[in-house]
Amino acid sequence: MHSNSILAKSVRTALAFGAVASVFTVPTAIAADEEVERIEVTGSRIQRADLETSSPVTVIDRATIEASGMPTVSDFVRNLAQNSFGSFRDASGFGSGQASQSTVDLRGLGPQRTLVLIDGRRTGYSAAFGGSTQNLNTIPMAAVKRVEILRDGASAVYGSDAIAGVINVITEKDYNGGNIEVEFGRPQEEGADENSARMTFGASNDKTNVVASMEYYKREALYDAQRPYSAVGTGTSFGWPGGGIPSWAGKPADPDAKPGSEFIDARCPTNIGDSADFPNSYIGANGRCNYNYAADSATMAAQQRFSTYINVNHTINDDVDFFSRAMVSRVWTEGRFAAAPVTQPYPIFTRTDANADLYDTAAKKYGFDGQTPDADGNMLNQNVLLLMRTVPNGNRDSEVEDFEMNLLAGLRGSVDILGGSNWEVGTQFIRSEVTGINKNLANKVAIQNALDSGELNFFGLDYMRADGTEVKYTPGEAETVMAKFNDWGVYRGRTQTFAADASLSFDMFELPAGAVPLALGLEYNSTSFMQENDPNSNRLELAGTSGGDNIYGKSRDIFSASAETIVPVIDGLDVNLSLRYDNYSDFGNTTNPKVGVTYRPFDSWLLRGSWGKGFRAPAFDDLYGNQSESFPSAIDTTACANAGDPSDPVCSSAQYRAFYGGNEALDAEQSESLTFGTVVNITDSWDVELGYYKIEIEDTIGTISAQKAFDLEAAGQGGLVFRTNTGEVDYLKLTSQNLGTLNTSGIDFNTNYFVETGAGDFNFKIDWNYILEWAEKVDATADEIDYIGEMGQPKMRGNVGLTYMVSDFSVAWNSYYIDKQESEISGTVYNVDAHITHDIQFAYNAPWDGKVSVGVRNLTDKDPELNHDYYGHPGYDLYLYSPVGRAYYLRYTQTF
Repeated sequence: MHSNSILAKSVRTALAFGAVASVFTVPTAIAADEEVERIEVTGSRIQRADLETSSPVTVIDRATIEASGMPTVSDFVRNLAQNSFGSFRDASGFGSGQASQSTVDLRGLGPQRTLVLIDGRRTGYSAAFGGSTQNLNTIPMAAVKRVEILRDGASAVYGSDAIAGVINVITEKDYNGGNIEVEFGRPQEEGADENSARMTFGASNDKTNVVASMEYYKREALYDAQRPYSAVGTGTSFGWPGGGIPSWAGKPADPDAKPGSEFIDARCPTNIGDSADFPNSYIGANGRCNYNYAADSATMAAQQRFSTYINVNHTINDDVDFFSRAMVSRVWTEGRFAAAPVTQPYPIFTRTDANADLYDTAAKKYGFDGQTPDADGNMLNQNVLLLMRTVPNGNRDSEVEDFEMNLLAGLRGSVDILGGSNWEVGTQFIRSEVTGINKNLANKVAIQNALDSGELNFFGLDYMRADGTEVKYTPGEAETVMAKFNDWGVYRGRTQTFAADASLSFDMFELPAGAVPLALGLEYNSTSFMQENDPNSNRLELAGTSGGDNIYGKSRDIFSASAETIVPVIDGLDVNLSLRYDNYSDFGNTTNPKVGVTYRPFDSWLLRGSWGKGFRAPAFDDLYGNQSESFPSAIDTTACANAGDPSDPVCSSAQYRAFYGGNEALDAEQSESLTFGTVVNITDSWDVELGYYKIEIEDTIGTISAQKAFDLEAAGQGGLVFRTNTGEVDYLKLTSQNLGTLNTSGIDFNTNYFVETGAGDFNFKIDWNYILEWAEKVDATADEIDYIGEMGQPKMRGNVGLTYMVSDFSVAWNSYYIDKQESEISGTVYNVDAHITHDIQFAYNAPWDGKVSVGVRNLTDKDPELNHDYYGHPGYDLYLYSPVGRAYYLRYTQTF
């Protein structure tokens, strides 16, 4: 398809000048006098000379990645146009080890549905998200030769979690010499400084090739206070010394007899910073004691990474080769959240025998009745819900350490059977560990006990004991008592995988249009999973953390068999057929086919399409997460309907006890994917690709809201709301479930134009994704809702690049576009504008085999798209936008 094409020119020039070689499609015709090399393409197990397949694959070479100016693999992948709604980044403050994670989310279908491979085999799964996602931060940039992106489902080839597509990182395997690179990145504003160093060495002889690399990366934290749009966080009623809201423990005989009391303020300064005793506290517009948590919190965590990589290939004889790879990465992350808000059901200031004198003094001072008789003469206590923040205990600092070891070894070769066959066997061992420590939390149970005993004088009152003794409050007394309840949360998770595979490929027979190959494969994968939290976190007793599940001794064994063939029907028309059978030890069997067609009416024009079925097995925490308790708010739909009067108190939102956790009865998600499109060589120097995709997922795994549980109960679905004998709500069961459907479709457009002139060479590229539909149906009774274009779900993402190369100099410009978004909620419209950023890089290849690159990321210093009313603090979508702003970098590379 590309004889002496743009690709050859792009790659040649890129290797010479280190410029942007473009996101490109690969050639499909080879000059007659060239040796034909058969290679494996992402999305297929059949080796071929024709690199265009029935599935759309984007290939990004190392030169393109370097010219982008992105310092890490995760930073580069995050900007892909197909990473539709952005993806999770290593942000500060997340618990359960998540603060160190960076994921990729193709088509906006969730990182658990995007598969990340290294050289066609799986990388490790992080325990931080229940063993369902892969952490890009553990992949060293020094090891990357290129990245291949399969833009359709591939469960028939690779198995579970390839529903949305595949990211295949191809590593360096044939390298001679050495390369040392250092880079320094400095944002224009304070925070997020970056430094990195990487070394790669390779040597070979007639039989053996060894490639080894080491990489170190360090990034400082970015604090909210270092950016003006996030410097003040006021969306909270929790402060220090905080305040409280009186409420009745029982319902008085006359509901109108006791109107609601005003918020009780506890020694709160008027403005932020007015009080040296309570810095960052203030009385907010809501009249409550608030706290500027942004003065302490970090947006992006500080991080250090150290990675090593070695690849050894050895020719044993003319027919057998040995291959191996070892990759070890360790990532340290430090984040910070402000002091923890102490949330319901604790703490409650209520009257007890031990604190009665203190309680009655507070009731008198703040104008609420401590006790009032009801119609029967019973005394009803008026409780005070305290809205406090554990400032005396310090900021919540988190430290996370990720460790991943990925070891691979195998043999491959050829044998003179079945007319000549290629075979391969391999074994792999992967161990991924995450350890997280969250400091300066507070024990809610201990705080409640101190309130009940009178030890914690939260309101700072002087009072008289029943015996006439006067008790004077000492300034700082409450802070000293609170500090006693400081606690740490500890999380530890581990996944460990042993895998073995074998494959055999050969040509079965000849048809008039060519040979019919067959690739057979067997795989075995055994993965174990565990995670544990400290006992207090697991019991949900610590303020500042949502707790966490303890899962021990769980494992999953998978046996797979696959077959794939390509049938050349006529000259230029090929049909690709593949089938995969998987047997899961913990949920059953599944068989998934895939059919693809390629047709070339002319050498310069390719038509292609594919259809396939897929599946995703439930993650370990989906299945085995232990029960946790929470108190969400909702309206009891059934009780309200029975009341017949919307003004009845039962029609008001109230808190209900709910239990969350895993569900061992879950089924796998089922999917179908369809793609079709065309690739055209308009000229030898201009390629255009246009493609359509559609992915439908059934039995999506997730949890429903408390309100949805009540609505489903009213519609006749049981098993969600459990009631007492009197009909009152006892609890809700909101465990993981197979819910409804999720459908998305869209169009991909890519073009690459390469021009050679006497004044230099130009390379122009566009990579664009337009989403037609992203619709979800949360259960069988719900209407399907299309969310595309709403906040957080832009309709379009696109990248545009231009490179100019002359002599030893090159200039690269890259622009990234994120479409505008808009949502309407209860008549209020929230929106953000389209977002465009520009990066530029200048590079010089020195005569001593050195290279100097200087660049600017976010050249126009574009802020994230802000909407504080919708997003709250920090006012933008961290998945989609970077808060760093304009950043300068200098990179020096020495080759020898």
